[in-house]
Amino acid sequence: MSDCIKTHGLFRGKERELLDLLRPAGGEWGIVIDDLEGKGFLELNGNKKFLAASVIKLPIMMAAFNQVRLGRSRLDDTIVLKKEDKVGGSGVLLEFHNGLSLTLLDAIHLMIVVSDNTATNLVIDAIGGIDVVNHYMAQRGLKDSRLENYLMKPKPQGPRNSVTPSEVAYLLRGIATRSIDNPGDCDTMYEILKRQQYNEKIPWDLPPEVECAHKTGELKGVTHDVGIVRGSGVNFVIVCLSQNLPSTREGDRTIGHIAKWAYDILVRNQQA
Repeated sequence: MSDCIKTHGLFRGKERELLDLLRPAGGEWGIVIDDLEGKGFLELNGNKKFLAASVIKLPIMMAAFNQVRLGRSRLDDTIVLKKEDKVGGSGVLLEFHNGLSLTLLDAIHLMIVVSDNTATNLVIDAIGGIDVVNHYMAQRGLKDSRLENYLMKPKPQGPRNSVTPSEVAYLLRGIATRSIDNPGDCDTMYEILKRQQYNEKIPWDLPPEVECAHKTGELKGVTHDVGIVRGSGVNFVIVCLSQNLPSTREGDRTIGHIAKWAYDILVRNQQA
């Protein structure tokens, strides 16, 4: 694992602590912790490309809300589920009957809250295709994060969907500060992320009263979680990306430990 770390504020001098937390999990890691009140910042391998897994669903959601804001789609647009739409992996639409009608907003909720891969592909098609998502990311200044394939439909020779820690952090920061898109849309996307049902990573070790709006991702040897953490005295973005892990279960626990470590550093400062 590369030790390319940038820190300032409360995380200055904490580099070794982070690496010690990551060491048991092995593999490669990209981490961003960014306190939104300016109290501290940490970035490990911020510009390194990682397999996106389901974290790519974050910019897909953002592109969808942008298309609605531009008048090119509507959240109440009807989508009809067809047999050929269904793909494996996470989600529930695979089990539903052909001909099911749902709205674009329904599909967005399924894409984020239960990470439904079929719903994700329906959202991509409903807003105009893969190029629309990539155009949205490029407009927001992202250079290395790209949607190359529909979910569960990779090109045999690649390339594969990819993200970088710093670019994912930029998107999350934009939602948290209500600055990257229409403020009301940012609030709605935050609320959808907050309803995430897979809570075994970032939220795992955090106090129950702490609010976490986040999106997970998993592949073989890959476990991710990225989100916004808010509580009494804390308000920060956290991005944890990994790949080439010998055990994703150990990686899940590592993400939980990192989130709690960052939370404790920021809370101690608040109490000092």
